Amino acid sequence: MFVFYMSIVIMSYRRSSFMETDDMFLQFEEDLDNIAGGSSSVGDNTGSSSQQTTPTPRRRAQSRLLELERHVAINGRIPMTIAPGAEKPISPHAVRFSQAIGVCVRKTFPVRCLKWTDVGREYIEVVKGDLQRFFVLDFNDQAMNRFVEHQMLTTFKEFRADCHKHFKKYSDPEEARANPPNALVGRDEDWHFLCDHYISRAFQEQSRTNKAARQKQPYNHSSGSKSFLQRQYELAERRGQPVDRVELFRETHVRAGTFVSQAAEDAHGTQKALVGDPSRRPAERQVQAVRRHLVRSPHKKRLNYKLNFMKLWNGLKYKIEITKH
Repeated sequence: MFVFYMSIVIMSYRRSSFMETDDMFLQFEEDLDNIAGGSSSVGDNTGSSSQQTTPTPRRRAQSRLLELERHVAINGRIPMTIAPGAEKPISPHAVRFSQAIGVCVRKTFPVRCLKWTDVGREYIEVVKGDLQRFFVLDFNDQAMNRFVEHQMLTTFKEFRADCHKHFKKYSDPEEARANPPNALVGRDEDWHFLCDHYISRAFQEQSRTNKAARQKQPYNHSSGSKSFLQRQYELAERRGQPVDRVELFRETHVRAGTFVSQAAEDAHGTQKALVGDPSRRPAERQVQAVRRHLVRSPHKKRLNYKLNFMKLWNGLKYKIEITKH
C-alpha cells in the first residue's frame, strides 16, 4: 500500500513539474522583466496588457520560444553539439538555444543569490533538465557543460543588471520599493531584498568601479546575440570561402554600412595594414641556426627549449602589437 502511495506521489510530482515547465514558456510574458519595452510611464505596473498595441522585445522572445516548442512537438528534440575546438555551438538553432537557457535561468535561480557562487548546484541541474526537453544534449561533453553554464552565468548577470536598471528609474528608494519590475510583481520580499542591496555602501562602491571600467572599452560590436564564431561560419557558408579575422572584425563592427565607432574603424584599418604590408609588422628577432653535430647534451636540450621559446615570443609579440594598435 505504501509503495502504491509513493508511486502516485512521484507521478503527481513529475506531472506537476512538467506542467510548470510548460507554463514557463506559455507564460513567458509574465516571467520576464519588461524593462526594455512596455509602458512609457515610470513604475506603471498596473496597466492592462490590452493597452500595449506594439510588440515589445519580450513578446517577440515569447513568440520565438513558442515557435521552438511547436518545432520540437513536430520534429522532435533538436540535436545540439559544440564545434570542435570552438567552445560554442554552431547550428541554425544556436540563438534559440541561448534564449531557452535564459528563460530557464530566470525561472529557476533564486533572486537572493547575489553572486554566481551563491547559486547551488541543484539549481543548475534543474535548468539542464529543462533544456533536455527541447534539445538533445550530451552533458558528458565538457565543452557542452562549459558553454551551458557560461550562458547561465551571462543570463544571471543580465537579469541582475535589468533589475538594477529598473531600480535606478526612481530617485526615491521608497518609491522604487513600491514599484517592482514585472518579473518580481507579487514577490515583494525578493524585490525589497534587492532594493536594500542596491542602496548598500558595498554595492555603490562596486558600481562606481564597474562604471569606470566600462568607460575604458574602446568600442562595441554589432553581432547581437550571435557569437563571432557563428557569424564567421555563416559568412563562410554564404560566400563559399573562408573568412579571415580581419574581415570578420569588419562584419561584426559595422552597422548599416558604417562602423559602430571611429575607434573600431581605426582598428580595422590598422589590422588591414599589418596583414597587407609585412614591412609594418614588428621585426622578428633572428635565431642563428646551429649545426646538429655541434650541439651536445645537455646543451642540446637547453638550445631546443630556447628556440621554441623564441618562436613563441615572436608570435606573441606580433599579437600584442596588433592589440595595441
